[in-house]
Amino acid sequence: MKTRILYTIVLFLGVISSQAQTVPDTSTQLTLQKAIEIAMVNNYDIKIASAEREKAKNNNSIGNAGLLPSVSVSGGADYSSNDTEIHIATQDADGNPVTIIQEQDNAASTNYNAAARVDYTLFDGFGNIYTYKKLKSSDNLQETVFRQQTESTIVQVAEQYYQVCRAQQNLHLAQESMRISRERYQKAMDQKAYGQANQLDVLNAEVDMNNDSTIVLQTEQTFIQSIKNLNLVLGVPIQNIYEVDNSIAYRDDFKADVVIADALMNNANLSAQQQQEQISNLDVKITDAKKYPTLSAYGQYSYNRTDNDAGQLLYNQTQGPKVGVSLNFNVFNGRQQRTREKNARLDYISQQERTMQVKSQVERDASNAYTDYIYKRRIVDLQESSLEQARLNFEQTQEMFQLGRVTSIEFRTAQQNLLNVAAQYNDAQYTAKVAEFYLLQLTGQLIQ
Repeated sequence: MKTRILYTIVLFLGVISSQAQTVPDTSTQLTLQKAIEIAMVNNYDIKIASAEREKAKNNNSIGNAGLLPSVSVSGGADYSSNDTEIHIATQDADGNPVTIIQEQDNAASTNYNAAARVDYTLFDGFGNIYTYKKLKSSDNLQETVFRQQTESTIVQVAEQYYQVCRAQQNLHLAQESMRISRERYQKAMDQKAYGQANQLDVLNAEVDMNNDSTIVLQTEQTFIQSIKNLNLVLGVPIQNIYEVDNSIAYRDDFKADVVIADALMNNANLSAQQQQEQISNLDVKITDAKKYPTLSAYGQYSYNRTDNDAGQLLYNQTQGPKVGVSLNFNVFNGRQQRTREKNARLDYISQQERTMQVKSQVERDASNAYTDYIYKRRIVDLQESSLEQARLNFEQTQEMFQLGRVTSIEFRTAQQNLLNVAAQYNDAQYTAKVAEFYLLQLTGQLIQ
């Protein structure tokens, strides 16, 4: 199976939010590519990361940055009914002061008001512009975080998938060993019937057959458990049972210097940290902007009307536009602004140091991953050679056992040796393949 099987990933990322669940087809072998496609739809961590990515996209707008005006509309009506007594000081015709008394029970008073207002910040030290840049950077960061989660999920799927491959192969080996032991036991029984073998030969064959039966049960249990672990990563029903395609093909185009260069250029963890450093730099600029004055403007159109049954003002109505500007400047706030500026710069310096640290870690990890992969490939080649020798030894021993030229103990030793070497070869193959996936993740080549 080629490692570059991930070209369909992008197609599946668009349907992650779908509620329909994709499950493996139990009637056919599950391939690694199909397993990855299923995980892209069903995996719980992918769904959570997708939701966080959508939240960042929603926040990335000029409105959230304060670059758009705010529009508000208000209105209301009041009604009251009161017993009213009003004393009005005035003068009579001769200029003498007199008092006029007005009394009215249940005097009604109504008031109506409505207004539409637009507010806009003309200048705030470019804080809103830097805020918008921060929202865009946060959106990009969340895209990278989603990529990190996608890559991590793919590696998890590969690890669990090859665990199933290993267990499946070991189960087939155990079953084959069981078949050989059963044939040996049957042969011993037949030979005893014709006087060519004794009871000890039969007992030895029966003990070995029973031991192989136990190994079959143990490897079958391991196989079922490994499938359940894979199902959890795939996000499908845990009890699903199926076989997997255990074919393997390795990449041979890795070079140490290219691996390190690709990791420093494309590694998702390093990219995320560099974006975090950029956001920290924008935080410094946003904090600095608060030391500048804020200039705002507004425009309003309002309507007011009042009706009274009693009093000197029985009716009043006003309507019309109103505009204005305001300037707000923080002269002194207990050095809080200065403290925020210092802390923002310290955070930025910390993020710069963190970027250098992550860069060094990525360079180290890429170098180690390359070395690990190369050595694991060498182990695969050595184990493959050992397997050929063990198979040849078993076939020759089997022929000689059929001719009665070797003992059952020698035959059993050759059989066990073949089984052990074959299991070690399987382990080496799948371990090397997982190391290849980890190397692709570090170099940013896992998703093409």
